Amino acid sequence: MTATPDRLNDPPTPPPLGGLRRLVDGAGILGGLAVALMALHVVLDVAARNLAGLPLSGTTEFVAGWYMVAVVFCALGSVHARGDHIRVDLIDMIAGPRLDGLLTLFTSLVFLAVAAAMTAWGIDDALDATLRGERVEFATWALPVWPGRWLVPAGFALTGLVALLDLGRGFGRLIQRRPVPGDGA
Repeated sequence: MTATPDRLNDPPTPPPLGGLRRLVDGAGILGGLAVALMALHVVLDVAARNLAGLPLSGTTEFVAGWYMVAVVFCALGSVHARGDHIRVDLIDMIAGPRLDGLLTLFTSLVFLAVAAAMTAWGIDDALDATLRGERVEFATWALPVWPGRWLVPAGFALTGLVALLDLGRGFGRLIQRRPVPGDGA
């Protein structure tokens, strides 16, 4: 199986797509940073527990409410833009540009619909959590978890933008001119 090219870097890249490229890359970097911070936090917790008998309070809650949410939803748009999600390329191998365009249109519409619905749901959920000041209480402190809730709609909105770009690409493949035999193309 060949690697899918990064769809945001297909030449030429007009200025708006360059901004989307930076946004997608930045979100992916934040997801990677969350993985590194989560690993460091867990290692420190295990070391403190085993060496000093004093585990770090709230590690599990921090991982669940902040790190894991960032890992998944910050990287969502980047994964979609690069085509690194789970794919079945069997049809792509035998499809011509028009069928490929139809399939791209269909999958882009599905991605766009799901992304729009999840963005709307995520905004509603995050707003509710923000207004309630959602947090996890400990004996001596409280961990606010409502800010992490905003990563869900942000990640789905970014994925929706990439799906919208794919939708345009699908239309382009559908109307692509077929080469005329003997045209040298």
